[in-house]
Amino acid sequence: MTWNGEPGPRRPAGTPPARFLKAGLLALLTAIVLPAAASDWQRYGNARFQYWIDIPLSFSKIEEADNGDGGVSASPDGTAELRVWGSYPTASSLAAEAKQRQAFDQRDGWAISYQTQNKSGAIWSGAKENRILYARAIPACDRAVAHLRIEYDRERQKAFDPVISRLVKSFRSGDCRAR
Repeated sequence: MTWNGEPGPRRPAGTPPARFLKAGLLALLTAIVLPAAASDWQRYGNARFQYWIDIPLSFSKIEEADNGDGGVSASPDGTAELRVWGSYPTASSLAAEAKQRQAFDQRDGWAISYQTQNKSGAIWSGAKENRILYARAIPACDRAVAHLRIEYDRERQKAFDPVISRLVKSFRSGDCRAR
């Protein structure tokens, strides 16, 4: 009889079940690839629209657009893409801008499964085929809007949950009175 009362070969005493070893290895690899410690992140600040966000060090450096509104970063394997940018909304408000962007995402084939809006901004997320989208828009100075958008593979959702959490917590706009 085995350690759990099931018939079959016995494991040597003190040896954890294989499922625990696999889970531990996956957790270790995730920790290496997607760091969550404070020292494993770098701050990106946008001078034009006065917003800031922490980016995992393992991601590429933000390649800022020529117009200075923001840029793009990618995971080491290239399967996740993070975009941050500021803009002046074409819609009448941040809420209307977020609704408009959600409609664009739906038109592009994204099934939006979550959306919320309040005074601190708007959030929406969804899926398309094997990809997940998470987007956030926050008010910035001079009635501008700062945007965060990340797309990644669905099978990496659990690994990206803490990354998304850190991105959201660090995503801030500046003190508009100082300008």
